Amino acid sequence: MPIANSRPPSRIGWRVAALIYTVAGVVCILSCAIAPDSDVSLLVAIAGGLPWSLSLLPLGLSPGVANVALLMLAASWLVNAALLWWLALRGRRRSGPSHPA
Repeated sequence: MPIANSRPPSRIGWRVAALIYTVAGVVCILSCAIAPDSDVSLLVAIAGGLPWSLSLLPLGLSPGVANVALLMLAASWLVNAALLWWLALRGRRRSGPSHPA
């Protein structure tokens, strides 16, 4: 007899992926904020924020751009993490009618 509250194994994988991505995003964004001169942390943060981090391309090199870029990177990681968490936590779709006749 199946357990009523059992979850499909695919949802566990999405949850693990969402958790790993969220933790990695927090680490990358904080490392960029703490050490803004580190090229490696900036490249990792940009790569992890794709495709939203492509919005950094039109930014110029004027003063204050680093703060705007950091906010844009944080927003791109946030959007990606929110999408992953949505995939991980959304309900299972039922293929049949919801009310039997």
